[in-house]
Amino acid sequence: MLHETLKQATKNNHDELEQLMFVNDIMSGTLSLSHYKQILTTNYLVHKDFEDFLFDNLSSKTAEQLNAANRKKLPALIADMQALKMDIPSPFYNQKLNFDKNDASLLGALYVLEGATLGGSVIVKRLKTNPYLSTLNLDFNYYQVYGNDLIPYWKTFCAVLNQQGENGYEGAINSAKKMFGYIASVQLQNNNWVA
Repeated sequence: MLHETLKQATKNNHDELEQLMFVNDIMSGTLSLSHYKQILTTNYLVHKDFEDFLFDNLSSKTAEQLNAANRKKLPALIADMQALKMDIPSPFYNQKLNFDKNDASLLGALYVLEGATLGGSVIVKRLKTNPYLSTLNLDFNYYQVYGNDLIPYWKTFCAVLNQQGENGYEGAINSAKKMFGYIASVQLQNNNWVA
C-alpha cells in the first residue's frame, strides 16, 4: 500500500520539517505570534506555488475521486493572514520543482500537503489555548479547512493513493521528499522575513 510506503520512506523528512515548523512550541503552548505568522507565510507560499499545479494535473478520474476542487487551502490561508492584517507576500522563493505529471507522483507531493491538513486538527486545539494567540479571536481557517469532512477526506485520499500501482511508488516517494524539502527550504528562507 502506497500510503504506508510513503509514511515509512518520509518519516525522517516529516520529523525534520516538524521541528522547523515549531511543533514543540505549538504543543507546549509557547508559539509566538511572530512564529505563527511565519508558519502562515510559509504555507501560503508553498500552496501558492503548487496547489493549482498539483490538483490541475491529476487525471480527471483521480481529481473527481478526491473532489479536488474542494481541497484548495489557499483561500483559508489568505483569510488567516488578512485577519492578522498581514501583507500577502509575493513569492520570493521561485525555485520550481519538477514533478512528473502522473497521478502517483502528484499524489506523492499532495500526501505532504494533505497530511499537514490532517495534523492541523491536533495543532488547532493547541493554538486556540495558546496565550499569545487566544486573545486575538482568530478563526484558524487553514487548520480547520475541511471541518467535519477532515477524516472522510483523509480516508478518501489514502484510498486513492493506495490505488496506485507499484510502478508509481518510486515517483511518489521522490515527489513527497521533494515537497518536504521545498517546504523546509521556504521556512528557512522565511526565517527572518516575517516580523
